[in-house]
Amino acid sequence: MVEIRPGLDIDGTITADPEFFARLSRKVIAAGGVVHVVSSRSPETQRETLKELKGLDVSFSKLYLLPPISTAQTLCPHKNLDWYQRHQWLKVEYPMTHRITHFVDDDTKVLALFARFAPTVEAILLRF
Repeated sequence: MVEIRPGLDIDGTITADPEFFARLSRKVIAAGGVVHVVSSRSPETQRETLKELKGLDVSFSKLYLLPPISTAQTLCPHKNLDWYQRHQWLKVEYPMTHRITHFVDDDTKVLALFARFAPTVEAILLRF
């Protein structure tokens, strides 16, 4: 049996089809899996984000909100990346350290970082 441990972006991903992601997240958790929600939203928005996800009926095991852009500049070891890539790289680093098998995002720049730095994570572009 293949263990699926998805990571899901919020804006433009979960919010693009909340009913689908609510069903998916409930099924993964009901099967004993783990769902991670990983977003570029600021940690200061945690309360509002939790309320929004609850309202969308999205189940999850862990929520990770990226630290501020200024903090990301020092956390990312890849100084050859531009400021945006260094911030979004944290969306790649988190799945690598939390055994996420699949990551769904609507940003092609984020998925390019997965291809470059985390090729073992199945990065899925959400497109409508």
